[in-house]
Amino acid sequence: MNARKGAGVARLLPSRVANRLRSMVRGAGQKDTVFVGLASIPSRVESLEKVIKTLLVQADEIGVYLNNYEDVPAFLKHPRIRVARSQKHGDVRDNGKFFFVEKTKATFYATVDDDIAYPDNYIAELVRFQKLLGGTQAVGVHGSVYPRPVKKLLSNRYLFHFSHATEALTPVDMLGTGTLLFNRRYWGLRYSEILTPGMADVWLAVAAAKRGFGLWSIPRTENWMHALEQDEEGNLFQEGKFDDSVQVAALTEARIGSSRESLLERIVRMPWAGADFAIDSAVALAQAAARLSLPPIDLARLKLYAGAIVAHKREAKSQAVFAAETSEVDYVDQLLKRVAGIRDAEQVNFETAYLAALEGVDEAALPAYQRRDKALLAAKAAAPTA
Repeated sequence: MNARKGAGVARLLPSRVANRLRSMVRGAGQKDTVFVGLASIPSRVESLEKVIKTLLVQADEIGVYLNNYEDVPAFLKHPRIRVARSQKHGDVRDNGKFFFVEKTKATFYATVDDDIAYPDNYIAELVRFQKLLGGTQAVGVHGSVYPRPVKKLLSNRYLFHFSHATEALTPVDMLGTGTLLFNRRYWGLRYSEILTPGMADVWLAVAAAKRGFGLWSIPRTENWMHALEQDEEGNLFQEGKFDDSVQVAALTEARIGSSRESLLERIVRMPWAGADFAIDSAVALAQAAARLSLPPIDLARLKLYAGAIVAHKREAKSQAVFAAETSEVDYVDQLLKRVAGIRDAEQVNFETAYLAALEGVDEAALPAYQRRDKALLAAKAAAPTA
């Protein structure tokens, strides 16, 4: 969109949305930049230094909110590091990650923790998946799926833990803000939206729900990220186990939570996610749904999603391979039956013939999702039976 056309469209929109559109139009063609925000407590100064060392080479700028530090550590005195202190702005705990969100013009805003070991390609991977999904979608690694209504913050959820491997890109209801990245220009997030301290993950989920924006947990290998050894001072996880009433109330009011259908709807709405939808994706959704006892989907309802996913795959124009007399339509039908909670002999037979077709083709010629399918089905076939 050119500047003149963008300005014309902006006059027809509500003022806040129009201002955001004008900002994006002005920024079109500029280099994408990344700002990383984090908060820290004194007992984690050593791990904070490790986090800064890893991420400073990956980000354009870092903002550090120091809660109750007597002095600013020497390693934070750098031209690309901003520091805010609780002595001036108050002890805001994990909310400090978002303190700088309105103080930067960076394209992307990432929030991290001071007690996680991040890989060297961390920011690049998050940016890659965010761009594949689109501007309104936020991505992360530590993600949770909840039933609706939410009953417990930590026990009644399906968790994609940041240290565990998953091949699937998965829609979630909440992202851990120690593993988050979003397009700041699209979101227009305000620091004032991050309310009661100690609940940053919840407030980000609420902000996404209010906007109708999606949250996604990205694929990764085992221990791509891992926790650094720390004592438990100020551990928000332990607090959430003790009393989660405020968090649950906020999530319930925002109508956060999933059904099998709402998870599929999020896949369907994102063309790239639909094109990449595969057996591992279906398994991840089915496992989450089963763990949360989400009701199954009627077969007739699945037709609402099948056509859209097939269209996304065909629009991607990848040279997919299937067994004789089968196509993307049959493949997607089998995936959706799995998500719906349906397992039958037809599905097993389909997978056997599908694997044989995949093994008959040079792996390099397969689209990425079929390479994943091949590896998953081959490992399943090789596994000893009980």
